[in-house]
Amino acid sequence: MLHVRQDRAMERDSVGQVVLRDGTPMAFSDTGAGPVILAIHGWAASRGFFTDLADRLGDRYRVIIPDLRAHGDTPAGSLPLDMDTLADDITELMDKLDLDPVVLIGWSMGAMVAWAMIRQNGTDRLSGLVVEDMTPRVLNDADWDLGMSRGLTETSSVRATDLMRADWPAYAAGFAPRLFAARHADHALVREAAEELSRRDGEAMAALWTSMTSQDMRPVLGEMRLPILVAHGAESAAYGPETSRYLVDTLPQADRLEFAHSGHTPHLEQAEDFARAVDQFVSRQCAGAEPQQNTEGSFSP
Repeated sequence: MLHVRQDRAMERDSVGQVVLRDGTPMAFSDTGAGPVILAIHGWAASRGFFTDLADRLGDRYRVIIPDLRAHGDTPAGSLPLDMDTLADDITELMDKLDLDPVVLIGWSMGAMVAWAMIRQNGTDRLSGLVVEDMTPRVLNDADWDLGMSRGLTETSSVRATDLMRADWPAYAAGFAPRLFAARHADHALVREAAEELSRRDGEAMAALWTSMTSQDMRPVLGEMRLPILVAHGAESAAYGPETSRYLVDTLPQADRLEFAHSGHTPHLEQAEDFARAVDQFVSRQCAGAEPQQNTEGSFSP
């Protein structure tokens, strides 16, 4: 597993499976007890990217982390590899484990999956959502420049999928460093992430990338009436600060929290700070606190 802490016992952990509607076994880890946090990993990653967070929060919460379809220990199955399928999978996992209410954490593509769930089913079963470094529309065009940094367009996105299909290990090796702030270029995290990403299938990743980049969640943001924490890495190579500010300005009830020393993965790069922020956010929802006006803050130890 990626970046597992060694200073605390893991006897609270268990690994399980649920069989999805097409017969695909979805693997998940289940840590701790208490109010439920369900963390959805990003594109080409796995549940191991959230192991550290589960360890930090498992003494107060039940933290469930699935491997999405075509990731980690969950096979691709027979259904279309797209955001709606992944969203249905998460809903099915919640049904089979009888999870209600839930605070979702969606990192990168995981946030797109969470938004697709909300678009399909509303927010009745959710008590909160943490959006970690994601945009409602990945592709940039003449009317939208808050997508993926470096001006990813439909044309350049198609070129990227061609590269994924042609040589996935090479693509993964080049993509992994972009998950982290430049200061971590030689860090073990980068090496571990590259090794994990290399295990994916290029065809499957290209299909999911195509679906993710075809989404436009902007029209439904205003309907997401639940507490949302928008977490952004100040040194993210994926999205600039303007993207997270747009989310806070558009969502009805959102706070923005910037992690000053992180790239695209604050939950790994500033792990203690991120865990504390999630703890505070979930505790507030459990206490039934009144909604606040949208706010902004930062972690810069």
